Amino acid sequence: MKVILGIIIVVFVFYFGAMRGREQTETIAVIDGVRLTYAEFSNEYQKITDSYRQRYGNNLTDDILKKLNPKKMALDNLMNQLILLRKADEFKLDVSDEEFKTAIFSFPAFQVEGKFNKTLYERVLRQNRLAPEDFEVSQKRMLKIGKLERLIKESVKVSEKEAYDIYRIQYEKINANYIKIAAKDFRTGIKPSENDLEKYLKEHEEDFRVPQKLRVKYIPFPGKDFAGSKELSDELIEEYYNYHKDEFKKDSKDNKDEDEFRPLSEVKEEIISRLRLIEGMGIALDEAEKAHDIIYQEENLEEYARENRLAVKTTPFFSAGSPPKEIAGVRDLIKEVIDLKEKEITPVLSDDQKYYIFGEVSTKPSYVAGLKDARNEIREAYIEAETQKLCKKRALDILDRLKKGQDIQKVAKKEGLKLAETGMILAGSNIQGIGYSQEASEALYEISEKKPYPDDVYYVDGNYVILGFKERGKPDAKDWEEKKKDLKTFLLRLKEQKYFSSWLEETRESMIKEGKIEILKDVASI
Repeated sequence: MKVILGIIIVVFVFYFGAMRGREQTETIAVIDGVRLTYAEFSNEYQKITDSYRQRYGNNLTDDILKKLNPKKMALDNLMNQLILLRKADEFKLDVSDEEFKTAIFSFPAFQVEGKFNKTLYERVLRQNRLAPEDFEVSQKRMLKIGKLERLIKESVKVSEKEAYDIYRIQYEKINANYIKIAAKDFRTGIKPSENDLEKYLKEHEEDFRVPQKLRVKYIPFPGKDFAGSKELSDELIEEYYNYHKDEFKKDSKDNKDEDEFRPLSEVKEEIISRLRLIEGMGIALDEAEKAHDIIYQEENLEEYARENRLAVKTTPFFSAGSPPKEIAGVRDLIKEVIDLKEKEITPVLSDDQKYYIFGEVSTKPSYVAGLKDARNEIREAYIEAETQKLCKKRALDILDRLKKGQDIQKVAKKEGLKLAETGMILAGSNIQGIGYSQEASEALYEISEKKPYPDDVYYVDGNYVILGFKERGKPDAKDWEEKKKDLKTFLLRLKEQKYFSSWLEETRESMIKEGKIEILKDVASI
């Protein structure tokens, strides 16, 4: 039984798990004579995609994942590891048994109440199907890489001037003038003709595209339907509690004593439910895979469901960006169903509660809405665009006059516009009275007594904003002394990482030129 999936957190250091099939042993790159196999690449790719899913949850779409490019990241990670191991060998760096022992003893995954627990260590490795000797090899590799990294970074230093420059950027305050011009004041008189709307639609047709819509049938296999009711050992319950303690924190308003966690006795039933769901999900997966194999061979999704008294559900038509709530959390849903042909089914898919088989997809193709169907939306978009265009033209005209030396107070008065000040604020912070704009906030870094105006105007909350330098605050000597040490440490870490990354990139390029690195397969095709 695969219990306590949450404690299996050591796999990130173990890239060389066993996989079946000739494809798994296929070499995709050779680094200084060492083969990088598909199995290693696949494990690293899975690790990266899983971490993104944990971070983004249901917000991780296929488009976002494609932009993140985890395939390239996986290949780069593995190549860099092999490069670093080769260089560590050249520097004659090694890791002793005592160093390995110290590292393992300090690893939280193997500790109970802050102390190393050998029984737990062996259990975690066993649950991950890792032999202790294999785990030791992989850990020593990572520790060896760490030694090399520290060696490379040793030469990096930070001067007091560098730290002070960072301090000024972060803590020096600025007061700026600003003028706001409301875009809505330019709406009057904008009356688009039929030709205007047709031309606007032609130039912006993708803005009015109705996306492809899908309707799909599916069989769900809920983990709770397969959850058992047998007794769970107190040891297992306590183990889960210890490794998920952060999930059982007390609400701040209820936390009046020193203990910030809810006691085990209070959450025991919840833990039992979770563990039973984990077990149920394992059984649900087995059932889903068995059903998948039969349906795949016989192309009979509905018939199989009927014969086995399983529910077949049908979604309404939905776009790829907004699947129905009940299946919105299914991982890789759109990727798997988008190109399904008649009678085809997806692999077994899952969310946190169920496994699924999807099939019999119906589609409504994407199309661009015509003027007849979307006249109001097109007309409003046209007016808004013209309004902003006219407003920006006026703002840029005023900015040009200011940059040529005209006084901002006189210009504002002549144009009938209000001149205001930000007050002393940190550059890069939100500007009160203007609204949030990252570009406008960052423009405060640009302006100074020598260059009082930025190069552009900024559209914020329906207004175009013109910024102008007024004065800069004096640095606080006492505050600088208090923050100097932390800033130097912060800057040192940044410089070290940049230096190490540059060294690694140069080393990699050099090895490629020397023929020591050979890419045999394009990861995009994998």
